[in-house]
Amino acid sequence: MPKFKSIFKDIEKVIKNLRKLLNLMWSEDKKLVLGYYGTSGIGAFFPILTSYIYKLLVDGLIKSQGIGVSIPLVLVVVLGGQYAVSVAQDFISWGLKNTYFDFLFRYRIQNVLNFKFFEKTSTMDIAHYEDPKIQDLVAKAQDTFTWRTPDFLREFSTLFASVITYFSVFVLLLPYGFWIPFILSLVTLPRLYLRAKYGKLQWSIYGSGAPEVKKLWYLRWLLSNRISVTETRVFRSNRNILKRFSDIQNYLYNLNKKPIEDFLKVLAFPQVTEVIAAGLFAYLSLPKVLSGVMSVGDFTFFISLLTRITDSAASIVLSFGEMYESNLYIDHYFEVLNLPKLIKEVKRPQQLGDRSTPPKIEFRNVSFRYPGSRSYALKNVSFVIEPGENIAIVGHNGAGKTTIVKLLCRFYDVTSGEILIDGVNIKNVKISEWYKFIGTLFQEFMHYDFTVEENIMLGNTDIRDEKLLKKASKDSGAYEFIEKFPKKYNQVLGREFEEGTELSQGQWQKIAIARAFYQNAPILILDEPTSSIDSEAEYEIFKNLNKRYKDKTLFLISHRFSTVRNADEIIVLEEGKIFEQGSHAELLRNGGIYARMFLKQAEGYQ
Repeated sequence: MPKFKSIFKDIEKVIKNLRKLLNLMWSEDKKLVLGYYGTSGIGAFFPILTSYIYKLLVDGLIKSQGIGVSIPLVLVVVLGGQYAVSVAQDFISWGLKNTYFDFLFRYRIQNVLNFKFFEKTSTMDIAHYEDPKIQDLVAKAQDTFTWRTPDFLREFSTLFASVITYFSVFVLLLPYGFWIPFILSLVTLPRLYLRAKYGKLQWSIYGSGAPEVKKLWYLRWLLSNRISVTETRVFRSNRNILKRFSDIQNYLYNLNKKPIEDFLKVLAFPQVTEVIAAGLFAYLSLPKVLSGVMSVGDFTFFISLLTRITDSAASIVLSFGEMYESNLYIDHYFEVLNLPKLIKEVKRPQQLGDRSTPPKIEFRNVSFRYPGSRSYALKNVSFVIEPGENIAIVGHNGAGKTTIVKLLCRFYDVTSGEILIDGVNIKNVKISEWYKFIGTLFQEFMHYDFTVEENIMLGNTDIRDEKLLKKASKDSGAYEFIEKFPKKYNQVLGREFEEGTELSQGQWQKIAIARAFYQNAPILILDEPTSSIDSEAEYEIFKNLNKRYKDKTLFLISHRFSTVRNADEIIVLEEGKIFEQGSHAELLRNGGIYARMFLKQAEGYQ
């Protein structure tokens, strides 16, 4: 009984996802859905019509024995009808359904699914991206949904046609004995059970949540990621990773081999049972044929119906089995789409003031603990950034510097305390509105394989200002190498496309800085902005930065004290707490953590 409950639960899951996908496609293109499944339904009747015409042919030939002129007439009429059915079947089933509608339907659903998926991933909370389990889920879904989901809906079209054929044949068999279609339906149930079991076994090899599978997905990523491939090649460790990859593959193969072998031992049972049942009913009808109660044509039609009902039932089970197998992957897709929003927004957000001037920012007794962590990344942190102030945060790795940036960008909400923007709790400000006030340049920034112009203008896609574009490139130090490109600002960057030009890491960083300058936001947050740039270029960038952001707020995180020393206020973090706070001169006089870190770094330049 528990096994049957499991089967019914699996059927329920398939139907649930089927309904979601059909609703999605129906909202996108009703005519395409009707055309695709309508031609499937019409095509289901052609095999029955063919069998019935064959019955008429047999009966017509037998009745026409001894009347020579009638035989050609029977052949012309009946075979002509059969030819007409064949032409109609080719046009509807092969031409319209399998070629025209199938092509359009497959590409349409792929377009819709991809847009929905990446619309979700592009707006997911940053916390989801920092959760390994969520990233495993996203990777699995992304690897399969583009082809598994269309296959799922295409298999449903086959199942839909088979269901129509099955019930049509079921009704046609009732006059021959009402018990016949019922019994033949019952003998196909073992096939349903075995197909569901087979689908689960096949899926489990790469799609299960076993720890070994997660390791396999991670090793797959390592073996295809440019950075890891470069490093492991130099370290000559790629063979070691490949061996671990192969060992896990073999382990999973052997783990799943035995249950599949057990399945094969009983695979033939359903087919044998169905053949015996159909053969028995055919045999029991022979006396009626010999006595003349049933015509030879009716008998051939009866035999074809017996075959049709078992074949259609088998097709239903096979198609459902394929749907079930694909459904296990589709679950991943909808799990990603249904990931909850972790950062909640209030229904009636409070408005901030003029967007051209920076607001006052206050961290008031802020403590924060990352999800799943027992230790606090920040503990009772309080400080104020006045409008137009230049603030720098320093500290050892893990002190909590980047965590402050994440909270300020509201990638996470504080565990306790509050962040105030002009006296308004940041939770009561609409996130999209808050982002209009801040520009960012993170230590890990993107290399966009777009043109130079597109790269920089991504900083603010709401405006297109050629003067601001060139000024941003000059202030960031990117202008000189951009002018050397054959196509200048229309030059494609990166190696993704044939016409692309690759940049050094330092050049990419200057492009990223130009992007931040182009945004021209009232608040600029810089997290290690010049880590790949030489000291001379860094000096020029910060000289331009101080000019451009004279009346705006600068929020800087850096290990280089040459970029920190000119800040109005320097905050020193240690183990998630503020240990010191003041100007460069004040902190040096105090002789604390900042002074020791500064002097130690200064020794390296002597």
